This record gives sequence, structure tokens and C-alpha cells, in this order.
Amino acid sequence: MTDRSPPGRVLQRLVAGPTLVSHALWYDRIDSTNAEVVRRAGNGAGEGLLVLTDEQIAGRGRLGRSWQAPAGTSLMGSLLLRPQAPLARVALLPLLVGLAVAEACEPLVPGAQLSLKWPNDLLADCRKCAGILVEAPKRHTVVVGIGVNVDWRGVERPDELATAVSLSEVGRGRVDRWALLAALIERLDRRYRVWCEQPRHFLPAYRERCATLGAEVRVDQVDGTSVTGTAERITDSGALVVVGAHGRAVLQAGAVHHLRHN
Repeated sequence: MTDRSPPGRVLQRLVAGPTLVSHALWYDRIDSTNAEVVRRAGNGAGEGLLVLTDEQIAGRGRLGRSWQAPAGTSLMGSLLLRPQAPLARVALLPLLVGLAVAEACEPLVPGAQLSLKWPNDLLADCRKCAGILVEAPKRHTVVVGIGVNVDWRGVERPDELATAVSLSEVGRGRVDRWALLAALIERLDRRYRVWCEQPRHFLPAYRERCATLGAEVRVDQVDGTSVTGTAERITDSGALVVVGAHGRAVLQAGAVHHLRHN
């Protein structure tokens, strides 16, 4: 354990509940929290396993990208869910998790403008400050990976992270990682429990926070093609509808680049 590890009482409180967390593990350093949860899920771990780390050496983002964060600067963890739901409903979880992250962060950075870039990147003052990777390696197994840039003040960044920002920078003051963790689990717990009964209930709140809607965008797809146009709406299945010279495209996944806002 290091000085940067969470206080034992924080993890005990999460496990004692009532929250989604049934078991919490902390690693000073790990390859990937998502990978660790996938491994443990394959060995029969139950819903609510939470794996946290101070540093990832092989962190992954969406579409095969890497997730980088200097040690001690971020909140990084993965949570195992076991939803008894069809895949079509599970496809909404990335959006729901993005909303929960935004709701947890907002009270800690008064004055900052927090918004979502479809499907689930958190933007603070139009710069990325959190990313989410939701994986479903098999039926009834969902791994929710979350990385939030908490305090990068004074941290030198490589070129690929030059446009990223942390909560402490936009909030102009220290943000406590463990207060954020508690708030995040509380919001995710609340949203997830409602989603289990009413899977589309969160969508109006998500759409209200989504900075992608109405923006001119380019969406890079997994097959290497791109779609450019105006982000018109988000469907009830969580897809992004983009209207451009190509006509109307309904996109289930892709990397969005905001080109211009209305």
C-alpha cells in the first residue's frame, strides 16, 4: 500500500452499502483494471466486484486505444455487473455510466461546464477529463471501466494528452479522489437500479447533457470509414443519428470528433 491508496474506511463503506459494490480490491499498479475484472469474472466473481488502481501500465480505452494517466493523478477502476438483460438493453449502459460520472463530478467542480460527448466521454469546459470503457465479454457479464482525471496540476503531459484536463484544473482547487469515488458509486448505483426496471428512463437527462447533439461531427468507425455531418439525435437504443451529404446515418459505435457547434 502507498500513501495514495484509499483509506480502509472508504472501501469498507462502499462494501457495507447499500451500494452496488460487494467486494473492493486496490492495486498500487496493474496492467488494466478492466482486464483484472474480466479475469475474475471468468473465475466466477459475482456482481459488484470493484477493482481500483493508482496506475495502469496497459490501460485501454474505447476502439482499442490506450488509456494513460500519471500515477496519483486519477481515479481509475472497473466494476463488474451481472445484468439479466438482453444485449439491446446492455448497449445503453455506456451512455448511462457516462451520465452517472457527470452527475458525480459536477458538485465537486462548481462553475465548470460539464458535458458528454457521445457515447460517454466526459468533457469539462469542452476538454476531455474522463473516459469510460464498457465491455461485455459474455452474456450477463458487463465490465464498467472508468478513468477520471482528478488532479493533473503541474503534470507534464505527452502530446497525445495535451488537450486533456483534470477536475482540479477546471475547478481551480483540489478534488478529493475518494470523495469522488463515493459520489460516483452512489450515482451509478441509483442509475443502474432504475435502468434494470426502466432502461430508457435516463435518456432525457443524458440528451440534455450531450454536447454532441447539434454539433458538426466526424465519426470514425471501426471499419476505418468516417461519417461527417450534423449530429441530429440519439435514438432510444442509444445510437447517434448523423445527417450529412451521405444522407442519414444511424451509428451504434464510433469515435466522435466535434468539428463545430451550432
